[in-house]
Amino acid sequence: MESNTTNVILGNDSAVANATTYVFTRPDPALKDGAKLNGPLRGASLNSPCGKRWQTDDSMKRPYRTLSITVLLSLLFVTHGMALGQEKAALTDRKFKLQGLDGRVYDLADQRGNVLLVSFGATWCAPCSTELRALEELLAEYQNQPVKFYWVSIERPEEVSDNGLKRYARERKVSFPVLRDTAKMVFLQFSPRVRLPMIVMLSKDGQVDLPVQFGMRTPAEAYKADIRGRLNRLLTQKVHSGL
Repeated sequence: MESNTTNVILGNDSAVANATTYVFTRPDPALKDGAKLNGPLRGASLNSPCGKRWQTDDSMKRPYRTLSITVLLSLLFVTHGMALGQEKAALTDRKFKLQGLDGRVYDLADQRGNVLLVSFGATWCAPCSTELRALEELLAEYQNQPVKFYWVSIERPEEVSDNGLKRYARERKVSFPVLRDTAKMVFLQFSPRVRLPMIVMLSKDGQVDLPVQFGMRTPAEAYKADIRGRLNRLLTQKVHSGL
């Protein structure tokens, strides 16, 4: 169980920085041992026409080598930028539906005009129970605003039944809808491994607000302050027309 809160970070610029540094600092044998490789041809002196011509031709090749490196670096940056853009679009444009314990199917990306907080957890997750109490207190603060909370269990039916989940929610006085993601089809879109609790927030446009948040920060008041800040920011954003 992780005791600290970590965030999903899209992309990793350090990897590109290292690759760029590696390209620029990579030893070039032709430059490192110039006397050996750039010396005169066999049987020719430095002062001979043959020697001078050979050196001139080699010096003319260097600008092309520099140009090739520049083109390669440009391609790397463009490719990296496209990959980051696609990754971010894949996360923010996520469409997902989940089954609720009340029998309804909830399309969490199709609730235009509302800010959504979706917490993924499990009955065996101790921090999740603590988080649920904090979320209930937060929801009371936003009862007259367009904010909706959901709690999603990632457990399989053989781990906990619908009745077991209803009892779990009732004991913790959860007032917002409880949903199921039994195959982790939605959860795995945001995390390759299980880390709970996981909070995903959606804007009024139904877009995922990054970063995805993992863990329960202590004390609870500090955790609620973090969530409150994000909710308030999303509430101030306008709904874009034509979406």
